[in-house]
Order: sequence, then C-alpha cells, then structure tokens
Amino acid sequence: MHDCVIIGGGPAGLTAAIYMARFLRPAILLSSGRPRLDHIPRSRNLPGFPDGIAGGEFLERLLEQASLYGIAPRDERVERITREGAAFTIVTATGTLQSRTVILATGVTNHRPAMSDAAHEDALSRGLIRYCPICDAFEVRGQRIAVYGGDDHALAEARFLRRYARDVWLTVPREPDDAPPDTALRARAEAAGVGLLEVVPGIADSSGETIALQLRGGGRKSFDTLYSALGTTAHSGLARGLGAALTAAGCIKVDAQNRTSVEGLYAIGDVIDGVDQIAFALGHAAVATTAIHNALS
Repeated sequence: MHDCVIIGGGPAGLTAAIYMARFLRPAILLSSGRPRLDHIPRSRNLPGFPDGIAGGEFLERLLEQASLYGIAPRDERVERITREGAAFTIVTATGTLQSRTVILATGVTNHRPAMSDAAHEDALSRGLIRYCPICDAFEVRGQRIAVYGGDDHALAEARFLRRYARDVWLTVPREPDDAPPDTALRARAEAAGVGLLEVVPGIADSSGETIALQLRGGGRKSFDTLYSALGTTAHSGLARGLGAALTAAGCIKVDAQNRTSVEGLYAIGDVIDGVDQIAFALGHAAVATTAIHNALS
C-alpha cells in the first residue's frame, strides 16, 4: 500500500513527487505522453531564470532533482481508479496499485488551429503561434497580433493583449455554412479597440517570418504572431469516474488544500480551474502534498 500515487509527469506531478519523497512518504509517479511543458520554446516569467528557460530543459531539471530521491516516472497510462473504504485501486494496462491517496496532475490539451504537426511545431518554436498571453505577451509588445477564436474567451485574450500592442485582431474561423459572428461580439471587440476578421479555418502559411490567415472575403492577412484561443480540454476523466465535482468547463473542483470532493483524492496543476502557470502548478503541488502528509500523520 502506497501513501500516494501521483498521476501526471509535468511540473505539478514531478514537484509533488519530490515533496512526498522529502516527507518520507512512499509514492509512485505515473506518466504517459508528452507533458505540455515540453512544448514551451522558452519561458521568461518563471522566477529564478533571468534569461528564461526552455520548457524541455526545465522538465529535465525536475527529472534530475526527482532522481536524487530515487523517483523515476513510470510510463504507464491509468485506465481507471476505484475506491473501496479508505483505499484507492489504480488500474493500468500492466496491473494495479493500491494507495491511501491519489494526486491527479493530468493537465489539459490545447485546441490547435488546423495545420500539420510539423508545421505547428515549427511555428511554435519560432514564436509564430502562441497559447499563453500571461506567459509571453511581454515578448510581443508592439507587434501585429492575431487572436484565433470566435467567442468571449478569445475576445478576453485580445483585450488583454491590447495593453501590449495597438494592432490586435480577433480572427474568427468560419466555415461557409457557419453563421457569421454575432453583432454583439463585433461591437464588444470594437469597444475594446480590437479589429474583427472572418477567416477560413486553418493557417494559410507559416513558412516565413510572419503567419498568414486566409480572409473569408478573399486575400490574406499576415501577423507577427498568432495566439490560439480555441480553448483546452481538461483531462479530468479519472476524477469524473470517481464522482468528483467538476466545473462547467470540465476542470476538477478543489478546495484551498487542493482536495477534491472525493476524500483522499487531490488535484493540482492545469487540470483544476485557475491560472495555467508553471508557478501555480509548483505551488499546488506543495499545498497538496503538505495536506496529505499532515492528514496521514
């Protein structure tokens, strides 16, 4: 019987594993797939790194630190979790684990504009496509910016970016049979100083120094960078299977100690509702593991 099984190998999960090891609590870290952190070309708002740090490099540092405590993530996908009495059973493709507590650090997946994986990776690495204005709007101040999406969430991102640049456009992808953007959205964009363009879904070209979108009325418009504001999908299925409370957006609801509505089940990182930031994920891990340690003492 383990004290804790941590599911998710991003910054939240790895930090949780390090804390549990330092609390002398037996814990297992399960991870599958590529953490979203590994897609970040360079983070410049993470304290302690004046020159910024690539997401992959930060991940390697966390893995190195975890290895000092004998922690090596097990590459296993969790199929389901059940709870009987005070114990959880974690079912993977290779077997089962028993644990007194579980931490879900399963993260989210960004919804991407339509383009090939290779083109997306290239555009992301060169800063032509971005996903987090809080993270890197400072780096694009004064540039021509597209926000790709057609709802109030996308408009909120465009409004946020107006502090950094005057040339900000809400670019609404629309198929021929789709209804045009409602007049209220257009009016709110205009009031915020944001232009609105209807575009053909997908990226027209990202091979050069700019990124181009095909306009619905014909022609193209190029931008220095594009923020995808198509939303995310939270990986909260394991929590849902246990009956944990979720938000309307599918994120896991937690209290101030990162406890879910299921006793012994905790959630940290981007899978909970809040600001998707590395610094937040690290803090969530510290809070949740300390709560677990105290509860089990």
